[in-house]
Amino acid sequence: MIVVDEYLAIRSLTGLLPDDLPDEPLAVTTSAHWRLLLRMHASGTGQLSQALRALSPTDLVVLREPAPAVLEVLDSRPTLDQAAALAATYGNTGWHVAETLVAGLIHGRQLWFGTERNVGRRMREIADDLGVAIYIAA
Repeated sequence: MIVVDEYLAIRSLTGLLPDDLPDEPLAVTTSAHWRLLLRMHASGTGQLSQALRALSPTDLVVLREPAPAVLEVLDSRPTLDQAAALAATYGNTGWHVAETLVAGLIHGRQLWFGTERNVGRRMREIADDLGVAIYIAA
């Protein structure tokens, strides 16, 4: 299973995934799915809102409750304590970063992002410390 960010989650619906992404099932964290849903209901001017505006109404419906065969939304409950411990260890990183890193630890020690600017300095620093590889899909 490959843990991806919101941008690769959107691309999974359109079938326009990068060639360098491994051919494995894709998953997104609950917090990433939350960010997508929030932008669907309160669109802004940022890159995530722009990416969502490019989707068809049908794709938006599918993204609200994606089929696990296309994109699995990971259940955060079993790893919530581990994410809280990670956040506390690294200076209260916040739920999204902590949950994403724990998902990376559990699912192959790798995370895939649609663009470099989505990684963030803290995400990269902690991932390096934990031995979680960060990949940027072409």
